[in-house]
Amino acid sequence: MLLAAAAAVVMMCACSGERGYINYRGMSMGLPASKVVDSLQMKVPNLWLDTTKYEDHYVLADTVARNFTVAVYHQNDTITDILENYTATYNDSTSNLWQAMHDELEKEFGWPNMGKHGDLHKEATFQNDKGTIILTLLNTYSPTVTVRYSTATTPD
Repeated sequence: MLLAAAAAVVMMCACSGERGYINYRGMSMGLPASKVVDSLQMKVPNLWLDTTKYEDHYVLADTVARNFTVAVYHQNDTITDILENYTATYNDSTSNLWQAMHDELEKEFGWPNMGKHGDLHKEATFQNDKGTIILTLLNTYSPTVTVRYSTATTPD
């Protein structure tokens, strides 16, 4: 009986030491990269897979609007980063998208570290013990919003 109790305590300690991961679109970044890519293709049917990039990352692109790509970077099917890229033809759309994403991430992670905060370039870094998210707005000739989800707990 005492041995069983001791084993239970050891198991609880071992489980509590497991690393948690941030979520990407409802999926843990601790899942295998191939599974996340398959799930993304099922959730967003307009995404096609660029099969030339399998060695270190998968690239999915939107076939309809052609303004969204996502790259899933991995090492041996273990996700290291996921990079989303949104492009638009005018600055207001990217500014609105950046603000909506910023507000949503702020609800989950709290106030970000704002590395840059201008009209043409904004960068917000959200981080916790599960990972880091860097949200970037570049309103130049080709307005873009990028979101980097990283399993690293400190930004590069």
